[in-house]
Amino acid sequence: MKTTTKQGLVAATWLLILFGVIGGTLLWQRQVRRPKQQIATVTVGSTTRIPTILLLDHQTTTQQRRQFVAGLQRNSGNQSVVILQVTRHGTLKFSGRFQTYDTRPILHLELPTNASAMQQAAWLKIALQQAQQQLKFKSFNLITYGTGGLAATAYLEQAPTAQRPQHLVAIGTPFNGTSTQKNANITGPVKRANQTNRLESLIAKQLTIDPQLRVLLIAGQTKGHSNGDGVVPVQSALAGQTIYRPIVKHYQQAVLNTWRASHTGMYDSWKLVNLIQTFIN
Repeated sequence: MKTTTKQGLVAATWLLILFGVIGGTLLWQRQVRRPKQQIATVTVGSTTRIPTILLLDHQTTTQQRRQFVAGLQRNSGNQSVVILQVTRHGTLKFSGRFQTYDTRPILHLELPTNASAMQQAAWLKIALQQAQQQLKFKSFNLITYGTGGLAATAYLEQAPTAQRPQHLVAIGTPFNGTSTQKNANITGPVKRANQTNRLESLIAKQLTIDPQLRVLLIAGQTKGHSNGDGVVPVQSALAGQTIYRPIVKHYQQAVLNTWRASHTGMYDSWKLVNLIQTFIN
């Protein structure tokens, strides 16, 4: 009986020592990990947030937009995507909002269709002014697709200083229409005799474009197709060189050669996304 009691006391003593060691270790870790000063919340300022603004062709489907956005976000982490719809009366509807941690979020603009490039440029101006105020940013990059590049160019020829992008990317934009008779399968500029009235009018106002703008024009060349992406000939997609190249200090153009380079298939092309990210970054 005495032996059993003695063993019990020894066991209880070792348990107390064990609990003491564990408790002391936890207390020490808490003291070490506790910050000496309160950590301030990090808030992204308007100067560090640079959204990518998308102005895509009105024929772009929801699935194509999602594929394109997913490609653009591949190297930028979990960034917000906001949709901004503009009505013909100039009223705006925001779907979503930027988060405080967003540094490279995406803003997708949806402008009314069946309108001239000049009218869409006016809506684009309204959209950008309101977006900068509500979503809290100053600088931005503008990526356009198809006819969106025409509206963007018309806008850039009248854009206020505060609403000018750092980079412009125009993908498959029919600067000189879609006729293969007026547009050859070459990367050089369109001859004066083959220029459409639309291209001539954009060239006439080119001097108002900001020389600091960085421009990238991309044409699609579908493998197995004789000229262009099946809708926009190569020369037409690069005809904006006559508008931008004499004005801006940094101009690039590229032809995307792939089976996925159809006018709508390019949305899912990793080569396209790589071209854009390399240019912007």
